[in-house]
Parts: sequence; C-alpha cells; structure tokens
Amino acid sequence: MKLAAALVSCALCVTAATGGAWLSRPADVDYGPLLASAADRYAVLDDGGAPVRWYVTGSANGTVASDADSDTASAVTRIPADSDTAPASPWKITVTYSLDGPNVDAATVSGASGLVGIYIDVKPATDEADDSVPVVAFTVPTQVSDDISVDKGVLLATQGSDTVVAAAGKAGSGLSFSCYMNAKDFTMSTVALASLSEAAGESGNAASVSGSDAAQLTTTAAALVDSLTDAGSGEHQQLVDQLKALRDNERKLDQSVVAERKAAHKQTFEGYMAAYVGSYTNHLSGSIGTSTQLPALMGTAGELSGDTPLAQAVIDLANAVNNVSAAHMHAGAVDALDEVIRRIQQQGTTGLIDDLTSEAAGEATKGFKQYSEGQSQLSAAMIPYSMKYTDVYTANLSALTGGTSFGASAYAQQAIAETNDSDDLKDAQSKVDAAMSTLAAACEHTGKSQALKQIVLRFSDQFEGGDNADATQDGSADSDSGNTGATTASDAAKTSKNGVSKNTETSQAETISESRALAGLVDPQSQSFYGRTKAADAKRKAQAALKQAEAAKQQQSQDANASLVDDTMSMSAGDVMSYANGLTSALGGGKSSGDSGASGNVDAGQSGQSGQSQSNTSGSGGSGDSASSASGKSGKSGDAADDTDAAPVLFGFDRGGTLLTHDMSTLIGETVELGDAGTLIAQAITQLGSSVPQANTGDPRYLLVIPTV
Repeated sequence: MKLAAALVSCALCVTAATGGAWLSRPADVDYGPLLASAADRYAVLDDGGAPVRWYVTGSANGTVASDADSDTASAVTRIPADSDTAPASPWKITVTYSLDGPNVDAATVSGASGLVGIYIDVKPATDEADDSVPVVAFTVPTQVSDDISVDKGVLLATQGSDTVVAAAGKAGSGLSFSCYMNAKDFTMSTVALASLSEAAGESGNAASVSGSDAAQLTTTAAALVDSLTDAGSGEHQQLVDQLKALRDNERKLDQSVVAERKAAHKQTFEGYMAAYVGSYTNHLSGSIGTSTQLPALMGTAGELSGDTPLAQAVIDLANAVNNVSAAHMHAGAVDALDEVIRRIQQQGTTGLIDDLTSEAAGEATKGFKQYSEGQSQLSAAMIPYSMKYTDVYTANLSALTGGTSFGASAYAQQAIAETNDSDDLKDAQSKVDAAMSTLAAACEHTGKSQALKQIVLRFSDQFEGGDNADATQDGSADSDSGNTGATTASDAAKTSKNGVSKNTETSQAETISESRALAGLVDPQSQSFYGRTKAADAKRKAQAALKQAEAAKQQQSQDANASLVDDTMSMSAGDVMSYANGLTSALGGGKSSGDSGASGNVDAGQSGQSGQSQSNTSGSGGSGDSASSASGKSGKSGDAADDTDAAPVLFGFDRGGTLLTHDMSTLIGETVELGDAGTLIAQAITQLGSSVPQANTGDPRYLLVIPTV
C-alpha cells in the first residue's frame, strides 16, 4: 500500500513538473476586453471582505439590453477573484458591531439581546471611487427591534416585516454611519453596497430614473441566477403547475386528516384513562381516602400486559398517538412542495435531483431521531399524568361514595367526567401535549423526506437531464464524464420515461454493468475484491431505484393528485408498552423506566419511521416494524437505513477520473444573494431620491454583498 501511494505521489509530482495534462494550471484568461465592455459587476465578499469571484455582464455598448433585445445581450461571465485581470471594487467596506458598549465580533452579537450597535465604514479603494457614489442598505427584522436610531442623513423605512436602513455617500469621500437598537435575538440581513457613476450635471435627473445605472444594475441582479440555470425560460411551468396541484391536495389532507385523527386520539386517550381507573376501581378496598390507593394501583399495574382490557387500551392509545402524529406528514409534504416550487421558479432544475436526494436523507434522519425523543418524552410525561389523574379521580370518587369502596364502580363514570374537567391536571397535561408536539414535528420531517423522494421519483424525467437521460445509458458517455450515472436513486430515476416497456426497462437495467460502475477506478483496483464489491453494490442500488421510479411514475399517471406520503403507522404490543412498563417501575416492579424508555422508545421510533419510506412507490401499506427492511418487504425499508440514495465513492486516476457530482449550489446561492441585494438597493434608492445618481452613464457599476450575522 505504501509503495502504491509513493508511486502515485511520484507520478503526480512528475506530471506537475513536466507540465502534464493532469495537474497543470490553465493559463490565466485575459478578461480585459470583456471588462472594457461590461457594465454590471457583482460579487459576494468573504468574511475578510474580499470577493471570491466576480459576475460580469453587459453588452458591447456597455449597457444592459432589455428583454426585447435579450438576444444581443452578453452572457454573464464568472471571473476568479485571483485572476490577474479581475476587476477591483472602487470601495472598501467594513462592518463592525458593539454589544452593550464594547465592540464585539459577529459571532458574539449574533442572536444576542441588549444594546446593539452597527457601524458601516466605506472608504475609497481605487481611483474609480472619485467618480462614483456608494449606496449602502440592509434590513433588520422588526421582531428584533422596532425602535432603531441612526445618524443624521441615514434613511429608516418599514418594508413588510423589516426595517430598511440605507444611506448614500459622496463621490470620492465615501460613507460612514452607525445605528443602535435594543435588540432581542439579534440578526440582520447581509449588507448591500452599490457603486454608481456620477456624471457631471446628471445627478438627480428624475426623468431618466427608469433607464438609470441604478435601475439597470438592480434589474440585472434580479435575473442573475437565470444565467446559471434555466429558471427564467418558462419551460417548467407545466411541472410547477403539477407540483402546485399536489401541494393544494396535501394542504387539504393536512387539515382534514389531522382534525379527524385529533378527535380520534382524544376519544382513545379518554378511553384509555377510563380503562385505567376502571381497573383501579375494581382493586379498591375498604376506605378510599382522597389520594391514590397504592395497593389498588399495584393491582392495576398487573393488568398493563397480557390479554386484558387495559392492555388493549394501551395498544389502542399507542396506535392513536402514532396515527395523529403521522397525520402531520402532510404538513411536511406541503413544506417540501413549497420549497421545490420556489427553487424551480428561482433556479430552474439545475442540480435539483442531487440536492433533493441529499435533503431527503437529512430530513429522514431528523425525523427518525426526533420521533424516538418524542416517544421517550411521552413515556416520561404519561407516568406523572397517570398518577395525578388517579389522585384527582380518587378524591372525586371518595366524595361521591362517602369515602367507601363499596359500590364504587357505580360512580366511576361520574368521577371520570369530573376528573376530565379538573383544572388540577393542567400542568401534567401540558407535558403530555408537549410530547405530542415533538412527535408531530418529527413526522413533519419524515413527511418532508418522503415527499422529496417521491418528487424525485415521479418527476425526474422533467428535471435537468431528463430529456437526455436515455443517452446516458451508453457506457461511453459515463467514461467521458467520470460519473457512473446509476449509483443513486435520482440518477437511476432519469433512465426511464412514462410508458416504457418492460423489455426496455430490463435492457436499461442490464446496461448498469460492472464496467460502468468501475469507470473511475484504475485497472488493478477494479479487479480487486473492494472494486468488485462496490460495483455490485452500485448495480443493486441502481436496479432497486429504477423499479421505485417506475412504480412512482405509474402511480402518478394513474392519480396525478395521489399523496406523496404514507400517513399510517402501526406497532406491535411489545413496542408500545414503554409508559406502561414505566408505571410498573414507578410502583417497584418490572423494568426500570430508563431501560423501558431506551429500548421501547427506540424500537417504537424505528417502527414508526420504518413503515413509511416508499410505501406510496410500491403501493403497499405503510405499517411494519424494524425487521421488515431485513425481510425485504415492499415499501418498508427504513428511511434511516435506506441506502438506495447513497452512491459509492470511488477514487482513481484512470480516464474516467474521480467520480464526482457537479455542484452549482454555491454559485446559485451567490447569485440569489445578489438578486436579493439588488431588490434591497432598489427599495433604498426609491426612498433616498435625489441623493443617488439617476443618470445612465454606461460606466461600470458595482453591486457587492457583504456577509453579516
């Protein structure tokens, strides 16, 4: 192994030294001619205030073309910040903070409460600053502070739920101002800095405001993200309409199913408590007293397991808890659809499959963990609730019977009704409600995960690369790109269209060959046990994902509004006795509450999650337990253990190269930030009026985004 590593290192050194094709850096591009004709220049700065890259746009005459003349407009060009011919900002901007007096860094002031100060300092950085005016703007949410004080000449304006802080400086001299606020959980937007040229005698020309440098700078910023994606093409409207219809359906289901199951859960909960104190009443003897009679409670604890009405009531309640929690999966689906629709509208479908697949896995993990925590929380809450309920019930029953257990059963229902209406249970009930909220929130994560997976499976042929998916079945295409093309569920989903024949599907699956999966491995490694194992694993995952995609698309074609989630759960009796075991422990018998909570709740959480991974895809029911994934039952592989979304990571230096996924999320994120900054600057310029140049000079104009808290 050491020898192989040494040989590879040696080869890399030789290649770099001899100017080979692998690691030699391409010659720096001369961006001079482009910059000479570019009108708009954009950059997002890093924490040190330096741009990582520039986005430059403009046409030959230095102005931005209108939509009608879009064919003549030049495309956006990305220029590395370390390029010898990269532009330089005319202004250097610094943002500092204080908290209750002393200056602090951004990390300290973020989320802090107290007297917060923000200091903006803009100074000339190049000679270009002598003929340009800096405009600075940022927002502070009104929930952070609705009483902000600023220096003279600084604008304060309310925009929705935010307060806009904006100011314009003077050419050549810059801008410096401060603002203070009594903040709660402090946060603020990024700071936007626009640099606008000031031509002699043209500043404040309101007649040209619509075609001014400021208007064109902000208009281009809003469309910047479209240059990296196909978001502005309009070709995705049909997909967006389909997703909106699904969202409306999920929203209706969220309202109706949650309401229905809340009512059912309340009835079942009351039924469980009635069975609980009914058993307790049967074990009472002698004088009742006004607090829980422990011998009777011990008798009740003995009926919490086995074939008894109380044990059945426990199981019924656990299923009701699961069902009302699972109903909130529809809310998670609504959230997922909202997010996907917004991303398609803003960013197109570029890189969407990989992003959604990754996010679905993260949401599944959150849901799995939080559901287990919720089960533990509910177990801990039910014990004191049951004890408090028994105390109140005993006091009410004693008052009705005159303190004797004789004939107490005849008054049980009346005592239960009075207990249910008692204010003495509020504190204990609030803890149970909090646990139920935790379970509901967990299921929202699980529902979002399911929905994202289903969106990928059902609509993959409409995402980026979907129209050309068949072409990727050719093994040579993957050899050129270095991408296996079939190692993830999303990639496999691209390989088939609605209506594809079974023979075609089989043929597609067969093309996921071992040689394709090993495209990125050098030959000796590809023949190793590791290499062959990885290839077989990739092939298995791709074939499974292909079947899932076909099933999802078939369901979509049969019912376009079919729910994206499976909102059903059921658990075995052994999985739902955690709080029953806890109660037994509290009375001195059975497992410890910690043991029962750890084992029962983890199983319960896994059971709850495992029944919901791809049941809509396969058409099977959602119920099941953690063993179902091992048995291979359709639709029951657990989200937390579902590996069809995970691609093997193979490294090598053969023609295929390293198997990597092209990620444009950083670039898209930057352009979205710049677009938001453009909107903010436009709002500020409208308010600032004549203090901002409104001429159309054709000179370079800049928009910088400065990260804050």
